[in-house]
Amino acid sequence: MRIDRERLRVMIEELGEIGADPEGGISRIAYTPVWEDGILYVEKRMEEAGMQTRRDAIGNLFGIYPGRTDRILLTGSHIDTVPHGGMFDGALGVLAAVEAVHTLRESDIQPEHTILTAVWAEEEGNRVFTGIGSGAFCGQIPEMSELNLEKLHQAGHSMQNVRDSVFDGLDRIDASLELHIEQGAVLEKAGVQIGIVEGIFGLHRYETTVFGTADHAGTTPMDMRDDAMVKAARLICELEELTKKTDPQMVCTTGWLRAEPGMNNIIAEKVTMMVECRGMNEEALRVVRSYIASRYGEGGTHIEDTLILPPVPMSQACREAVRDAASELGFTSMPVFSGAGHDSECLAHAIPDTGMIFVRSRGGKSHCPQEWTDWEDCAAGADVLLHALMKLDIQARGQADKT
Repeated sequence: MRIDRERLRVMIEELGEIGADPEGGISRIAYTPVWEDGILYVEKRMEEAGMQTRRDAIGNLFGIYPGRTDRILLTGSHIDTVPHGGMFDGALGVLAAVEAVHTLRESDIQPEHTILTAVWAEEEGNRVFTGIGSGAFCGQIPEMSELNLEKLHQAGHSMQNVRDSVFDGLDRIDASLELHIEQGAVLEKAGVQIGIVEGIFGLHRYETTVFGTADHAGTTPMDMRDDAMVKAARLICELEELTKKTDPQMVCTTGWLRAEPGMNNIIAEKVTMMVECRGMNEEALRVVRSYIASRYGEGGTHIEDTLILPPVPMSQACREAVRDAASELGFTSMPVFSGAGHDSECLAHAIPDTGMIFVRSRGGKSHCPQEWTDWEDCAAGADVLLHALMKLDIQARGQADKT
């Protein structure tokens, strides 16, 4: 049993026309009229595939393909984009799930589980808050700042909408599986078709300030300077080496820096910069933070945590289902990690058996007009998604029979 590759391609291309920018890329920002047009498009494709559809209070769209029981397998992704984003990010996972259900219907297969296909609202976080749709579904109600509350209201929603979107059947979901483009180049470099996601990186982001002493740029000899800019530059280079030595999987980025007083004839007395580390090892992430705090002694630096997210491992059951499905279908596969955040990161906190499938991104490019995944890889990912879901369906049915 294989999905209809041409039907999947047409759906991806047609959805890609909704929000297409004349200068390239796609801008389909959540809660905008263009995004709503995209939701309507997917809703029609869901109905053609034999699903019942509904929406919740925060804007998530669901397609329901009834099984023999009310136990649930959850799949899907998002269709909102970053400004001038690509055609495959999120959209592939949504439309591949729709196509998988369409294939089941055409094959006259009714699974034990009801398959719930989701289009999560606001995954990208361009309008309100990253992952607010999937988070609300799982009952993860964030504490909103006044700014985010105002953004929520501007998007036509309220905290009551968030609370009303908590799914009352979370205990009936036996597994969740999301197909997504890798958004990196690991699979392409390895020449492997399918990525079995082991986990989603934790993220530590902190605003770091390095202190020095302001002095005249012309009259202060080099050996008498306490230059905050030089100290910050050294720290950035040292963090790169420390990251490589501490954990080869971990990544560390200094995204921006600001020198004060910021004049060309004054030695910087203070440099503020944003440091972000991502990885699966919490202890390794803490090593980097500790190094920053101690590098220039007491009072030499100040660190303010701005975002701390723990690593999220994917379940063994999902990983095995993806691995076995890929093998049986004749696709090469390998374990990978996700350095980017996904809706599955939210879902995993409420659904223990959560997993992800990656397919190759050409050149590792994403969040840009050049984002591309070959149609063969799209179809391979959709086939693996379909067969992995069926394996999870059988597995859960066997466990239910034992009890």
